[in-house]
Amino acid sequence: MFYNSKEWIESTEYKSEDFEIFNGYSTYETIRTYNKNLFALNFHYERLKKSAIFLGLEFPEYNKLKETLLEGVKKFNCKEDIRIKILINKYTSKNKSFYAFIEPIYEVDDLRESGVVLAISRERKPKNPVIPYYVKTSLNGYGLYLRQKYNVYYDAIVLNEFGYVTEGTKSNLFMVSAGVIITPPLSAGILPGITRKVVIDLIKSFNIDFEERNIELWELLSADEIFLTHTSAGIVPVRRIVPNFTFNAPGITTETLINYWKDFIIQNNEYWD
Repeated sequence: MFYNSKEWIESTEYKSEDFEIFNGYSTYETIRTYNKNLFALNFHYERLKKSAIFLGLEFPEYNKLKETLLEGVKKFNCKEDIRIKILINKYTSKNKSFYAFIEPIYEVDDLRESGVVLAISRERKPKNPVIPYYVKTSLNGYGLYLRQKYNVYYDAIVLNEFGYVTEGTKSNLFMVSAGVIITPPLSAGILPGITRKVVIDLIKSFNIDFEERNIELWELLSADEIFLTHTSAGIVPVRRIVPNFTFNAPGITTETLINYWKDFIIQNNEYWD
């Protein structure tokens, strides 16, 4: 289903995989539902607004966005949870509107049971990009390029120009070493992921030792556990980084977070509006 900035269209030539057609000078967000409820929409909206302001694009009011998305969820009427890709560009900006695609999310338990395989990108993030990393846009370029280059793997981990671990092309990264959960800081050059934020809240609720600091590559490769976070899949354990670095997947800590994830978010009103 496609929202053309004015109305929902059930039958359309555009599909979710055509999302890049609408990119260019634009910003975007990907949100999802749990039990047909929009998860963390308020957080996604604030990030979308911040990105749009940086790019000089007009954006819809929060209530308009929310009402339109809820209408789309109702019209789509899917038994599964769904993913919604929202995009603002110069055309939607004229009317303070947006484009949106809706598609079902088919939860893949195998990812959580056996883990995924990652690559380490040879390309580095620049120290001072023209567009800050907090802005979600294809204008940065490297994300789309790296996703295509390393598309045989679940994701590719990118280092910054100082050699520190940053994030994947579509996910934030956490590691567990000697019982401590560690993730790169925003200052390393990463996107302030919404799921990343919620996972940090979950970690702190357990009083697990937690550090937000720069991670060297050798630390990552010698970790006990590694997991990724992103909107569509939540928490995803990593079993291997090519060529032959293997990890517990899921390890005890990662499995604990996965098991409590849904209960934690459902019980916290700040993630639902």
